[in-house]
Amino acid sequence: MKHARNLDATEILELIFIYLTEVSSLKKHDDIIMVLADMGRALTSADRCTVWVVSNDKKTIWTKVAHGMEPIELPINSGIVGSAITNAQKIMIDDVYKDDRFNSDVDKITGYTTKSMMVIPMFNNDDEIIGAFQVINNKGDKGVLDSNDMQRLMLASTYAAETLVSAKLTQEIEDTQREVVFTMGAIGESRSKETGNHVKRVAEYSKILATAYGLPPEQVELLKQASPMHDIGKVAIPDAILNKPGRFNNQERKIMDTHAELGYAMTKNSQRPLLKAASIVAYEHHEKYNGKGYPQGKSGEDIHIYGRITAIADVFDALGSDRVYKKAWDDERILKLFHDERGGHFDPTLVDMFFENIDKLYEIRETFKDKYIEAEDKEEDKSNKITVLGAYGTKAKGFGTSSFYLNKENVIDAGNLLVALEEESAKIQNIWITHSHLDHISDIAYIIDNYYTSIEKTINICGLPVTLHAIQKHFLNDLIWPDFSKIPLSNKSGMCVNYVEIELGKEYTLSENESIRAFKTDHTVPSCGYVYKKENSAVLITADTYSLENALNIVNNDKAIKSIVLECSFPSHMELLAKESKHLTSKLLANMLEGLQRDDVNLYINHIKPMFLENITKEIEQYCRKWKPKILKDGEIINF
Repeated sequence: MKHARNLDATEILELIFIYLTEVSSLKKHDDIIMVLADMGRALTSADRCTVWVVSNDKKTIWTKVAHGMEPIELPINSGIVGSAITNAQKIMIDDVYKDDRFNSDVDKITGYTTKSMMVIPMFNNDDEIIGAFQVINNKGDKGVLDSNDMQRLMLASTYAAETLVSAKLTQEIEDTQREVVFTMGAIGESRSKETGNHVKRVAEYSKILATAYGLPPEQVELLKQASPMHDIGKVAIPDAILNKPGRFNNQERKIMDTHAELGYAMTKNSQRPLLKAASIVAYEHHEKYNGKGYPQGKSGEDIHIYGRITAIADVFDALGSDRVYKKAWDDERILKLFHDERGGHFDPTLVDMFFENIDKLYEIRETFKDKYIEAEDKEEDKSNKITVLGAYGTKAKGFGTSSFYLNKENVIDAGNLLVALEEESAKIQNIWITHSHLDHISDIAYIIDNYYTSIEKTINICGLPVTLHAIQKHFLNDLIWPDFSKIPLSNKSGMCVNYVEIELGKEYTLSENESIRAFKTDHTVPSCGYVYKKENSAVLITADTYSLENALNIVNNDKAIKSIVLECSFPSHMELLAKESKHLTSKLLANMLEGLQRDDVNLYINHIKPMFLENITKEIEQYCRKWKPKILKDGEIINF
């Protein structure tokens, strides 16, 4: 059998339904739990999986069936499982014997050796914890579990929880299939930083419209349960495209548009009515009544009624919700679009029914508004975020150079603004430059060239005085490129560019709850890094540097800093070149990190030369593993 990490989305879905079908034929409590445990083990390629249940008096946790184990009952706060249950917290540990919560008594009883562990609490419909899913020891080479294992185990725990809340554990398999379909749909949305409430609202909107259209009750319910899968194909779209804050370029749009066909391919071969309906929804919800949609260009009633209904439900919810690339529209603007697109984008009969039922749709939107459900990872919800526009040390196809998106008006460095943001780059007001090298400043020229007529306010280029002098003398100098500080904006409100000298250590206010300050770094030209603070937390970005002494001193003494971004440009065998160019290798980085006196910061690595990416990635794992670094890619999010 394939390792779970090698399964694609279709294979995961089929694997789940194999176990669901087996559960549907079982009657005995122990047999059902055993199959649920088998499913959790298969989805994570774990050596063992246990389903723990909270006792009726909520004083103990017990399991009657576990792989290779006799029945066990423990105090509810016992060990790692007890900690997960009492704190309502997902837990993933690489070495349990290094965790004080681990209760080694179980290993002593069974003679088994536990290494890695993951625990997912299970909740009933009243948000009460009824038990937990626990997997132990991944069968891969390293024996550890990862975030993808957690995502798959969450699918298993969803079904297990729904099963265990039933007194006889014999609820209809169709109910569980619907829950899995909804969960898969929610995962498709969560990867694009949207909320699981979106799929709930789309399901309810679809039910109202299907009922108004006169579909039979069984089809109404089928569409309601299938519609959450409309964007399941997004699980195969790269994060850099899915979470891009600006508009897509033509190539990115083509890739994004494949999600309809990808979703169809994942579900089309199933004979189950629910998945057959889901395949239709996934395939046709972007078709337009006038034939100008995709992927097939169908028109009118050639588009399945499920696709026509879900199209309205999806667009109505998308327009009324904040997304990574836009703010929510107001209701007046939304209703005008539906009026204008009656017979264009949308089925005119369904549009009429949409308006006739608008109060019901508003009621659903209010009931399932985004603040209603907390995201699965509460810590991430509370985190501040910036977006990596360019993560690499030199340009190559598909690789952008240094730039970070702080908010719609502020970026650090300008290596990859145009491709990442397109016309959104015209809204930038402050570019905080770390130093004068081309890979950090190049797109200053291109955003003005491309969006001159769209730029309404002067762009401030903020940096050390010597850095600004170098840019003016050697780049934007009317020889290499126009001197934009002498060219008026198209609206005549000021010049295109203004140079703003900054001081090291001085705090500059960006908004009521945001600020930025520069600190000295060590490069071949005068340079600085930045500490960007939002509310009570901050992220430190060094950009190019050889010495980390100053940066780590700041991190060690400023507890507000939750994440740090450090450079690593060359593999270790190129140490001489790295020292001469004042960059870091993997081994040099590891040596420098010994000066980090904190274990509560997230470490991110950037500025890797693409040609050395594979080599450096292996070396980072070898030399820097204990700091748990994450190597950044274009489009990724940094939480702090």
